[in-house]
Amino acid sequence: MTLVEILIAASLSLIAMTVALRFVIQTLKTYQYETGKLLVNRDIRKFTTQMIDDATYANSFQIYAQASNLSRATYTPVDSADPTSVNYKGYTADLAVTAADDPVTTTGPGTKAVASGLTGDVVVFIYNVDGDNTKIYQLVIYYRIMPTTTASNGTNSTTAADRTCALYRLVVKLPATPTTVRTAGIMKLLPELTATTPGTMLFPYVDGQAGDIVPTASVNRQNKMFYNYTGTSVLIRGRIYENYTAQRLIKSTYNFTVTPRG
Repeated sequence: MTLVEILIAASLSLIAMTVALRFVIQTLKTYQYETGKLLVNRDIRKFTTQMIDDATYANSFQIYAQASNLSRATYTPVDSADPTSVNYKGYTADLAVTAADDPVTTTGPGTKAVASGLTGDVVVFIYNVDGDNTKIYQLVIYYRIMPTTTASNGTNSTTAADRTCALYRLVVKLPATPTTVRTAGIMKLLPELTATTPGTMLFPYVDGQAGDIVPTASVNRQNKMFYNYTGTSVLIRGRIYENYTAQRLIKSTYNFTVTPRG
């Protein structure tokens, strides 16, 4: 073979290898993407099943704007501060109830549960003893811990990374004795919700997709997770990201509604 023929053959081989390599890379990317979608869809199905079960057997629910509104840092626990402990009995004093977040301005994030048509990042499913709404034996809490800022309470950024955080689930089982525990109000029983609270992380990266339906545009209730529908049901709207640090290659949006039996 002449030198020219060898160069031509080498060039053709290089072109063929380049095409083959691109094909392999694209195939691997497609495989990873489809695998990720399957995992996301599997996790969403597991999440929806869990939440539907929690809501179905609950008697009622409350939605709060955000976890930071419910801080118990300055309150004294009756026994254990760990809400998963068998010794957890809530707090010696009620959490002060202030007006709920103003749906139009950013004045005073409050502790009052949000009304119908408004949204929040904390939903509490309440379980009563034999249907007696004066006695609570269990709370199941879904929550996100958003960074709080003066202007937006951490949820209104146009950048998804700034409003995306983990979604947690926490089960609080209240002891049968003393009876004063189960007859305590919700504001005594709500636990501290922080990054160190021993809740179960459901998803590491969730972007809330619910916003208030009010006559004027809301400033501080966009990109929340839970929407209070007529005070009887909870509409869950969110977007899950996988491979978040790798340009969020995989994401899936979910929307569903749950209704407590009570």
